[in-house]
Amino acid sequence: MPYITAWTSEVMSEVAVVVRGGRIAYVDERAGDRDGAGVLWTRVGFSPGVGVPEFKSVHSLRQREAMRRRLCQVCGTPCGRSALWMLSQEEYESAEGPWPAPVMTAHPPVCPGCVERSGRLCPHLRKGYVVLRPRRVAPAAISGVLYQPTSTGLKAGAPTTIAHDDPRTRWLRAAQLHVTLEDYEVINLGNMLTTGSQARPRSGPGVSVSVSGLP
Repeated sequence: MPYITAWTSEVMSEVAVVVRGGRIAYVDERAGDRDGAGVLWTRVGFSPGVGVPEFKSVHSLRQREAMRRRLCQVCGTPCGRSALWMLSQEEYESAEGPWPAPVMTAHPPVCPGCVERSGRLCPHLRKGYVVLRPRRVAPAAISGVLYQPTSTGLKAGAPTTIAHDDPRTRWLRAAQLHVTLEDYEVINLGNMLTTGSQARPRSGPGVSVSVSGLP
């Protein structure tokens, strides 16, 4: 079972959102509700393995921790310098440009041992995927619900994604962290029909992943 998958037992806690200190806050805010940059995160239960897995839902806390600590999104073990990213053909080709343009993703890394299984079983990879080894991973954006203060109180907007350094993050109840993969090598094209991106694998020694700035 993928480490970042949410379970039916991990329901979102109902808690009032208020304005405090010029930003949104929980009325009963506790340690762990915010990340290192002060962004408020969606409060969820934590009981993996209890109930029924919700394959289409991502557990926000485990997703964030997998990004920050380079944990495999499938087995949950630390990837370290072996961290790889598996992107669907559609996600890879929607990057800023052809290889080697930076790619933004909300998918945490996978360890080498989980690549084959992921490519075979993951629904969003069935139409083709690419495996990348980036030299740099940088914080890019945060998804969540953006609140707007009004004369009658806070108004919750539609789910949105904004840059991680956008000043509006003080009004965001975050749900997923996005990173940008930079200076990467394409190490595998799994069932991928190469079209506009014309992805080209590069040869060479293994590289270490430099990560900085993740809250």
